[in-house]
Amino acid sequence: MATHALGPGIDKRSIPRRFLLPGLFLLGTIIYGTIGYTLIIPRADVVDGLYWTVLTLGGVGYRDTTALGTAHEAFSISLVVLLFVSVALFIMVGTQLAASGDLARRTRRRRLSKELDALHGHVIVCGYGRVGRASVMRLLDEGREFAVIDNDSRHEEELVELGVPHIISAPEHESVLRRVGIERASALICAVDSDAINVYITLAGRSMCPGLTIVARAADSETIDVLKRAGADSVVSPYIVSGGQMAELADQAHTAA
Repeated sequence: MATHALGPGIDKRSIPRRFLLPGLFLLGTIIYGTIGYTLIIPRADVVDGLYWTVLTLGGVGYRDTTALGTAHEAFSISLVVLLFVSVALFIMVGTQLAASGDLARRTRRRRLSKELDALHGHVIVCGYGRVGRASVMRLLDEGREFAVIDNDSRHEEELVELGVPHIISAPEHESVLRRVGIERASALICAVDSDAINVYITLAGRSMCPGLTIVARAADSETIDVLKRAGADSVVSPYIVSGGQMAELADQAHTAA
């Protein structure tokens, strides 16, 4: 399923939500300790109760305070036990995040976001099929700055391994094009396997950035004129190009014979 986020994974709010229960439990422990010490210690107010709670949970010792009997000691023990439970909950949630890979995905998405924001004068490649992949490899060889938009999450692992800034989403959406900095880009490559989508991308790209160089892929020869009218500077048909190259090679072999 396509998403406007930087790749598939968890919602950006899910990690804080996972720590909500441990956080509330720790807060409840502090409130429990503050109220308990306020009631146990003679002439103690809320500040005194909080002070004793912090000392107990922090394990720093009592120094200028002294234990006030069995009830006080038993309450302090219960408070420490609740602290251990709070810590255990935090550790459990952290372990689950690390094991599931959610935290790593969140970190990667944040890094990709910074990389996309830093791009300027770059090339945007829409689609990571056979044509888009060939374009990416050429751009990598030339050392060009570029970003990829593709709606197939199965391609993300390969893009991550290549270190390519990317977004897993539908490239025909203007919000996605803005996310990869189309206003700062120098060129747009429309390499999606659908001619109709390439037309949409071309129209959106030309309207958002009139000076952008747009190169589009056309599977159907009848779409070439449509893409040019939509604003494409150049239109390439892989089948026409490959067929012409094959005929040229055959002609060269015949001439040599």
